[in-house]
Amino acid sequence: MNRRQILKKTGLFLSAAVLFFFIGYFAPHGNFGSYSNDFSPRQSYSVVKVIDGDTIQVERGGERELVRLLGINTPEVESSYRRQECFGPEASRETKRLLEGRKVYLLPDPNASDRDKYNRLLRYVFLPNGEFVNAELVKNGYAFSYILEPIQFQDFFDNLEEKAQKNKLGLWGECRKEF
Repeated sequence: MNRRQILKKTGLFLSAAVLFFFIGYFAPHGNFGSYSNDFSPRQSYSVVKVIDGDTIQVERGGERELVRLLGINTPEVESSYRRQECFGPEASRETKRLLEGRKVYLLPDPNASDRDKYNRLLRYVFLPNGEFVNAELVKNGYAFSYILEPIQFQDFFDNLEEKAQKNKLGLWGECRKEF
């Protein structure tokens, strides 16, 4: 498969993801009312802080909530609780570049848990222009597919990761021995 075909397929995957978002955004959401704090996929939220490459803090109505980007994982940054992993600072900087101070849409996965063991919301994150942030981080080698339970974008994230590995992007070029 040549580079043009790969780019075309990647574009089709991303178009499908954006289409899924907008169909889900405008369709009735009878089951979303049961999600924590009624965080609606139809409402945008302000990103007030990027904690690390896969965790953000959003604000809604004066309340702040931690959100874990669903289906992905980024290398850790150094803290008092853990050591820094290869490419952790770069992944965190990229997430800040994409999200800090911006509005986002948070989309739950009907197949996944609402929260993780640290009580963070588990969500797909989209920018108002339709950019699928979780996918962008994997596609560019800042994150890897991280599936703890079946999710809708599992195969999509796995394919993006495989291409990033093949092209030695981001952590796959810098940290091949660690991941």
